[in-house]
Amino acid sequence: MKKLQRFIGESAVLLGTLCLMLLGGNVAAQARVRTKFALANYQEKKVKVVHNQNLYVPRPASYAFSPTYQQQGTFQTQPATYTTLRGNAPATLTTALYLPVTVHRSGDWANPQSLVITKNGKTAYVAYLETGSAGTGWIVKYDLGKLRQKFGATTTNMALIRRATNAASKGKKSPHQRQVLSAIKQGPKFDLGHGQSMALNPKNGQLWFTRSNGIAGKYGSAVRVSTKTLRPVRTVDYRLVNRNGVKLAVNSTLTFDRRGYAYFSSYSGKRALRIYRGTISQRGVHFKLVMQELAYRPGQTHQSIAYNAKNNRLYFISDDAISSVPLTKLLKRQVKPKDVRTTVFASQREFEALAFTGNDQGYLMMNRGPELLQVSFK
Repeated sequence: MKKLQRFIGESAVLLGTLCLMLLGGNVAAQARVRTKFALANYQEKKVKVVHNQNLYVPRPASYAFSPTYQQQGTFQTQPATYTTLRGNAPATLTTALYLPVTVHRSGDWANPQSLVITKNGKTAYVAYLETGSAGTGWIVKYDLGKLRQKFGATTTNMALIRRATNAASKGKKSPHQRQVLSAIKQGPKFDLGHGQSMALNPKNGQLWFTRSNGIAGKYGSAVRVSTKTLRPVRTVDYRLVNRNGVKLAVNSTLTFDRRGYAYFSSYSGKRALRIYRGTISQRGVHFKLVMQELAYRPGQTHQSIAYNAKNNRLYFISDDAISSVPLTKLLKRQVKPKDVRTTVFASQREFEALAFTGNDQGYLMMNRGPELLQVSFK
């Protein structure tokens, strides 16, 4: 009897091992890691404050629509342009690409939240939230090279994408429109959280975003997404808590520098801004407070954070305002007020995200209606 029980037990172990070997890819993809204390200890009194110029922009009572959207309707053909109202970093925003509004049904792609542009500028990833949902969304991969060069979507035919996706929603795609749509890949729906934090780590090519319930000290998660399938492949749960009792809500902004370090920024007091630096990997999440904060963030609604590898600066994006600091000086606690560059616009529109190519070209994503605007700093 004992021999029989031992035989059954050994067989079960062997069968379990075999199943793990056969399903290894899927098992690894769904594995979860937990970091209980993802925030390093620090001494509050040692945080230095940069007394930068106060150009703080309050959130508008209601967001405005694109002027060309109001004038031309859904199928916009002319670019919109915005110039700096005030600040020490003059810039111009000009429409580069009108994003879809309707793909499967009316207005279903009208809520983009975050933007990633690859180093070569040929691919864009956009995270969308389902209208009216509490966090369900999807990621779309745009072949910018094909949309630009083959179809002229950024120059001679700016209404191209919206016409093609509108036709798709009505089941009336022409052969040419099918070709246009082949440059746009939609991933499956899943829990995207708020969707603001999608970022690409240039060191390893991994695409990540974070989910947060907005409650200090509670677990949130960092989720890695396949750049091919646009599906989640790894989840790391973590709390922004340190052993000294400091508790933060899990970050809703995220970017990576060229060395693979992760950054997020958050409110400090009424108008100040703090930056955190760390690592996000399949093994866990760890962040440290950068011991120099800005007395004034660009605006009331802190929409996102971005990194420009060409000039090695971190950018902080609010509605109608963008600020940036030199990363090297920030890490050494050497940022001076003059080092903080800020530009304020007067569009009254929602600034969702900013992303840069490897050669310094910036793209800002706005809503109402969704579009990518080329950013030219003077």
